[in-house]
Amino acid sequence: MKLSPSVRLELMRTARAAIDRSLLSGSPTGVSVRRTEPGLVAAVTTYAVPQLATDWRQILQPTGTNIAISAVFTHQAPKVRFISFRKPTAICELADLLLVVDNIRTGKRHAALIQAKMAAQRGTVIISRPQDKLQLELFQNWPRFNFLEPIYKLTNVDFHSGGFANDCGQYGVIDRHCVSPPVWSQMLPSTVPGKTLAAPVLAKFIVDLVQGRVGRDATPALENDWSRTVEALMTVTYGRPFHHRQSLGQLAFPRGNTTQAFFLQGNLIQMSVTTDGSLPADAEPRLELIDVEPPNRALSTIWIELSND
Repeated sequence: MKLSPSVRLELMRTARAAIDRSLLSGSPTGVSVRRTEPGLVAAVTTYAVPQLATDWRQILQPTGTNIAISAVFTHQAPKVRFISFRKPTAICELADLLLVVDNIRTGKRHAALIQAKMAAQRGTVIISRPQDKLQLELFQNWPRFNFLEPIYKLTNVDFHSGGFANDCGQYGVIDRHCVSPPVWSQMLPSTVPGKTLAAPVLAKFIVDLVQGRVGRDATPALENDWSRTVEALMTVTYGRPFHHRQSLGQLAFPRGNTTQAFFLQGNLIQMSVTTDGSLPADAEPRLELIDVEPPNRALSTIWIELSND
């Protein structure tokens, strides 16, 4: 998507403001402690989205572009199995967050996986735990892997087929050290562990993804393992909360005023929000509490859909 420099700057400025507010204030449910990695990811995926959609709707309308944004937070992403340098059978989460941009006008989809990590020191991410090293190995090398959950129906997945595997994922480093609000920086896996100095913030990454400058082409028609994986993740993620993944116009709840949360014994399991930015800037989405655990732990996702006015 082509954007003028002024529009691009406004999108980045408002996205940064919405994300900063969410990282500072936390999730509107108050269930997850915002000092933790899951709590901060939950805040960005569910608290920043309504404000971001409201601001972007106003910015993009003069360009003839409509926008709809939905987000789902789930704690514990799908797990995958692969052969590691460290052990014959390695199992870890695929990622913490999936970002997807669907441009209805062009039929193109761009997507990226993000692994979130808290900065161990100011401006520094350190990988020390064995499980974290397995996760880093997955993102740095993208060996063939299998999904553990049968619902995804994906085995022997090869991100090197049909494109550049290095474009599939990045690390999102959240820095709370003497920083208010916390800063979410995007780092290439090849630079982890390391310093966040000069790394772009999440807001810039999202705008660049809208323009197709980062991430990887995941258009379903490509029919490679990357596009199939993104489609499977989207189908499972949105299949239960929204019932109709192909369009944000036919949701289980009215668009622009929807939040759905799942709780199990006091812990947040899943929360989703969808909006076209039509809510007033100071309005909070309605919270619907459901105390039955969803059947599948989908991957936390932010989905941006662009279409003609």
